[in-house]
Amino acid sequence: MPYAFPYRRTVTLTSKGQITLPIELRRSWDLKQGDQLDFVLTEDGHVQVRKHVRLSIHDNADRLSSAGSPDST
Repeated sequence: MPYAFPYRRTVTLTSKGQITLPIELRRSWDLKQGDQLDFVLTEDGHVQVRKHVRLSIHDNADRLSSAGSPDST
């Protein structure tokens, strides 16, 4: 990546409540028009932004079945 960590950029909120994500983030996360982002407000007041990852029904079924299986140790 062509920028140093920690990465920091200031953006402006529009009258419609919208922001423009810097191109560096859009490229890094391979974001396209229509992609969704998750905003998580942590207890200490920080906001985490992540690319939304949608799991298929099969992925969810696999996760649920393995979560309910007894520990083999």
